[in-house]
Amino acid sequence: LIDFSNCAFYSGGLQVAPNIYTERSGRPIERHKVDGKWIDRKNLAEANKVVELLAQIFKTRKNNESIGIISFNNEQQSCIADLIDKEMTKSPEFRTYMINERHRVENGEDSSIFIKNLENVQGDERDVILFSIGYGPDKNGKVSMNFGPLNLTGGERRLNVAVTRSRYEMMVFSSLHARDIDLRRS
Repeated sequence: LIDFSNCAFYSGGLQVAPNIYTERSGRPIERHKVDGKWIDRKNLAEANKVVELLAQIFKTRKNNESIGIISFNNEQQSCIADLIDKEMTKSPEFRTYMINERHRVENGEDSSIFIKNLENVQGDERDVILFSIGYGPDKNGKVSMNFGPLNLTGGERRLNVAVTRSRYEMMVFSSLHARDIDLRRS
């Protein structure tokens, strides 16, 4: 993950430790393509997919990995949190996992699950990060080139912080293709 950040944000100028990719960590970055729509500053389909995969991780993780969830904005963050709360009312098993994750401490350090946005995730680190991009086509299929904090001065630093919060694996949820982004309009 740091090598990706080094190439994408620092033009290869950082000295990065050798790749320690192992079978344990699987693919360090995994993209989940979602057919979602960007409506009212959130993407419900992506949020649903995040919660669906979170439930799957709870059931299948082998090393009790800690988990963090990042979104690009407050609305997507709230949407994911609301869907997690709904899933907790529907599934007692999911509820138990979430209660345990919300009060998790390892070696005296907070390792509880978090749901944060790009603006407030700095300093947090977890084994697995679920990263919901959120942005995508609107209900008419048009993609806005307004990517919130990324369009602001220093936006690349915010993105860099987000993509370096994972110790082992990042799962990126996106309704955008690279071809959807028109840099001339951004």
